[in-house]
Amino acid sequence: MNPKELVKRLETVRHSLRFKLIFGLLTIVFLMGALSIYLGISSINRNVIREAYDNVKNSLKAINDLYQEEIKSRSKLIEYLSRTSEIVNATAAGDRKYLYEKLLQIKEEFSFDIVNVVKPDGTILVRANNFDAYGDSVAHYKYIQWVLRNKKPAAGTGILGYENIKNEGPDLAERTLIPIIPTPKARPQRKEMEERALVLKTVSPIFRQGRLVGVLYAAVLLNNNDRFVDRFKKLIFKEEKVKGKDVGTTTIFLDDVRVATNVLDKDGCRAVGTLVSEEVYRQVFEKGQDWLGKAFVVNDYYLSGYTRLTDVEGLPVGMLYVGILEAKFTSILRHTTILYFMLIFLMTVIAVYVSTYLVNLYTRPINRLIKATSEISKGNYHLLEIPAEESAEIRELEEYFNEMVKAVEERDERLRELAEKTILRSEKLASIGRLASGIAHEINNPLTGILTYSSLLAEELKGTPYEEDLKTIKEETLRCRKIVRGLLDFARDYKPEKVSANLNSLIEEALQLLEKHVNFHNIKIVKDFEPNLPEVKVDADEFRSVINNLAVNAADAMPNGGQLTITTRFDQANNQVIIRVADTGVGISQENLKKIFEPFFTTKEKGKGTGLGLAMTYGVIKRHNGTIDVKSKVGEGTEFIIKLPVE
Repeated sequence: MNPKELVKRLETVRHSLRFKLIFGLLTIVFLMGALSIYLGISSINRNVIREAYDNVKNSLKAINDLYQEEIKSRSKLIEYLSRTSEIVNATAAGDRKYLYEKLLQIKEEFSFDIVNVVKPDGTILVRANNFDAYGDSVAHYKYIQWVLRNKKPAAGTGILGYENIKNEGPDLAERTLIPIIPTPKARPQRKEMEERALVLKTVSPIFRQGRLVGVLYAAVLLNNNDRFVDRFKKLIFKEEKVKGKDVGTTTIFLDDVRVATNVLDKDGCRAVGTLVSEEVYRQVFEKGQDWLGKAFVVNDYYLSGYTRLTDVEGLPVGMLYVGILEAKFTSILRHTTILYFMLIFLMTVIAVYVSTYLVNLYTRPINRLIKATSEISKGNYHLLEIPAEESAEIRELEEYFNEMVKAVEERDERLRELAEKTILRSEKLASIGRLASGIAHEINNPLTGILTYSSLLAEELKGTPYEEDLKTIKEETLRCRKIVRGLLDFARDYKPEKVSANLNSLIEEALQLLEKHVNFHNIKIVKDFEPNLPEVKVDADEFRSVINNLAVNAADAMPNGGQLTITTRFDQANNQVIIRVADTGVGISQENLKKIFEPFFTTKEKGKGTGLGLAMTYGVIKRHNGTIDVKSKVGEGTEFIIKLPVE
């Protein structure tokens, strides 16, 4: 790649890096924004809904408390009036006219619908609503029965039949009748008109000198009692509205029929006579469990709460309802969500601006680094000039870059020196090889002649004083021929015949022959082979000769015995097999360690080595595209490391 192409490539890298940085930062910003929106809206929705149901729950408790407080306050009032001397004396004397005036006054002043005085036998003495209707028995009224039996006041919710309510006057009878309106999801109804009256009753005994002389009975008719439920609504919800609709609504049920409510139907009328759903009826009225949840009430969705009403005997007679328009909370949720979206959008815009600014800020030093790198690729090792205003992080990075430039320059210098030495060594080996080949060929034939004639003379002069001299000539000639053969093997331009082989098996084969050799009798051979070693393409004979040569050298280095360890491993990262041959011998000095692969260099005694074994081993490994290195310490041993590529 020429310098122009390199600069163009680096510019492409710079633009790509800038794009990736901006894209990465913006992706993080948008992902965090989306996650924040999801978590935020979920949290808002969860909190709003929780607050809504807490509000419904508290409102249901409030309306129930108000209802019970209403019963309690009216009970105390009737109990007080039953003890006044006017009521006591008139009841004891049977003065119906006086009692009628007093009862009428109580009814109008304290907003009762029914005020009666009952004799101890359960018959009516006088009615505030109808002076002429008296003498009929009300002893079957549960609250009257309870007071006559226990001689104590009683108050609560009860039911009056239509015949009983008619005796109180036509206006109350008319209020009592409620047409039942079919309602979706309600339980089936067998009647079209609710004729019973749900009343709030309070009854107190009248005593004179410890003797029961009568009962003061008062009640509020709840059927179509708008004032009653509207007062509760106003106390709990004030006058709050959403889109023209009341936020809160209250209802009183007789069984499952709305008898008093401020829930409006689609025509804007009070939804009296509509029914509660069968699910709510079963849970609240029959099982006595409060119900909280979202419900479609008449014509709109409300977050609703229901609780049961019981009579003096604890039997269910009706239900109280409170509902909060769902639109109130959806409006809160919508406005909160919009504000949250605006906040997230603003933060996103700020984050995008900051991200772009930071990318531009921090890519300027990177541009300088890229430019300096392009100069280095051309061989110009110029150090970066670091501006004084640079940030500490970038300054540190650029200082590291300058250190790297120095290290690269030093490394290149060392590589250049090493390359020169390697080339010189290769040329030297090549020259020695050519010289050795020529010498070997020139002296091989004379040596053969000397060996032949010396052998013949030795046979002819056997037993003469010349026999030993001829024997010496023969042995030295054989040694020369061995050296010549080594020279020929070293100099030969041999192309290995490579086949895929398991190196563990080749090493085993080489060691099987050596283990029986006399030089290995006092040497422990340790084999540490990797079981699943991949096969490598090698010339099997050449590889066995390498192992044989290294093992014999190791044995020679341990004349008094020791340990020879041969290890095989697979380096998956570099896809190569590593063979280590280590001994515990005398070791090699650092001075000689640099020369051991040179031809004819040997540390062995004269006559025990030619100095060509390791040089030949080095050549074999190089022909297999591998490397061989050596580590040694005098007195501790030597280790040869062979690395062969897995093709």
